[in-house]
Amino acid sequence: MMRRLLRESLAADPAFVVVGEAANGHAALERMAALRPDLTLLDIEMPELDGIGALRAWSLTGPGAVVVVSSAARPGTALAAEARRLGAAAVVGKPSGAFSPDLRDRQGDAILRAARHAAGLPPAGEGR
Repeated sequence: MMRRLLRESLAADPAFVVVGEAANGHAALERMAALRPDLTLLDIEMPELDGIGALRAWSLTGPGAVVVVSSAARPGTALAAEARRLGAAAVVGKPSGAFSPDLRDRQGDAILRAARHAAGLPPAGEGR
């Protein structure tokens, strides 16, 4: 459900095309290596390999920017600082809970702002 909500948030901006999704950290690394995306949205709380582990592995070899979207790594927390230290371009908090149907309404703008910034795009409404 969370991947669908993130996909819908990105779909609101024509600058983005979602090219892949993954259900866990290992699958995320495999998809990122195969697809070589310009931008990856990454949660911290994932099965098998958490987002910090995936970010740590990806930051050593992978191209493209990573934006962490997580209730576990809200901006200002030690986990958010760790994500930034490992190379995350931005950290955006999402509403608490694994399933937040109001994510798009509550955090969609913040996610899009962070994604546009990480991708090197101007803020929405400027130059698109």
